[in-house]
Amino acid sequence: MDNLEVLGKAVEVMAQRHVRTQVKPEHYPMVAVSLLQAIKDVLGDAATDDLIEAWKEAYFYLGDILIAREKELYAKA
Repeated sequence: MDNLEVLGKAVEVMAQRHVRTQVKPEHYPMVAVSLLQAIKDVLGDAATDDLIEAWKEAYFYLGDILIAREKELYAKA
């Protein structure tokens, strides 16, 4: 997350796919709930509160970037 240039192509691919499948900003919190629960299920006791909070922060940070790009793409469509 400290070097977003590395993620640039992946972010663009995700944003374009999200627009094709009609992902909207209001979907992100629902996905977060499922993702964080899956991490807890897989990691078990290793999924500390700090670890889950870090994943949550990273998810929404990337989500904000995707939402902004998707807004641009929806406007062009």
